[in-house]
Amino acid sequence: MLLGSGLLTTSDAVTKWLTQDFPVSQVWCLRTVFVLVPIALLAPRYGGYRALLPNHIGPQFLRAILFLVTTLLIVTGLSLLPLAQMVAIVFSSPIFVAALAPIILQERVSTDRWLTIALGFIGVLIILKPDPTTIGISALIAVAASLSSAVRDLVTRQISRTESSLSILFCSSLLVILVALAAAPWLGWITVPPLGWLLLLINGVLNGTSHFLIIEALRLGEASVVSPYRYSALIWGAILGVVIWGDVPDLWIIGGALLIAASGLYLLRNEQR
Repeated sequence: MLLGSGLLTTSDAVTKWLTQDFPVSQVWCLRTVFVLVPIALLAPRYGGYRALLPNHIGPQFLRAILFLVTTLLIVTGLSLLPLAQMVAIVFSSPIFVAALAPIILQERVSTDRWLTIALGFIGVLIILKPDPTTIGISALIAVAASLSSAVRDLVTRQISRTESSLSILFCSSLLVILVALAAAPWLGWITVPPLGWLLLLINGVLNGTSHFLIIEALRLGEASVVSPYRYSALIWGAILGVVIWGDVPDLWIIGGALLIAASGLYLLRNEQR
């Protein structure tokens, strides 16, 4: 989980770097193409290439649509916001999961759990500093990415009973590639130099490998034990933001991120009990 979270944040940093020179849709598409590389390498060890095929097309398609929307929102948000701020907001998705679970999964939520959810939302508001004169579309995109990610995770939880991890990742990635290629003529496409192809390859391999490692961590260990280590990505986001772009997180971002992490860890502790 530590390695997967570190690789995922590094992938986000490479994505942010690429969106400074290439259209968001192009990075979005080509990054996902290279996600197929680790999938192709892992498939023979996990049931062969037939394991990539879906058992139920409808649920897989729904999850793929959510993956498509989430990926677009995250890539767009990374192009607009400092890395540490974007990572912190996206990591509020467990708060949205807890809030939406009663609606989607029919789970009961206790009073202290609602209070913890409220604490997490306060953390998001602290990061956003929602002043009508300063809050922008970039902040709203980050919150939308977190919400979309939460719904995607809830659907993933539902369909993982019948679908393999590699199949879920492959089907969702395939839809992103097809939609992004179809939209390319209208959204812009720039000739990619050799260095750009190398960065896109690294980006895709990092992204695919990180998602697989996180899925494997959740498969091999109890969620309440391994999930807290995902918050190590907040540290990686802050370090990479400072080293690459000189974006030093202010006290608002640090304070909000701590509240989000605290609420997420408390929710996991309740789940373990």
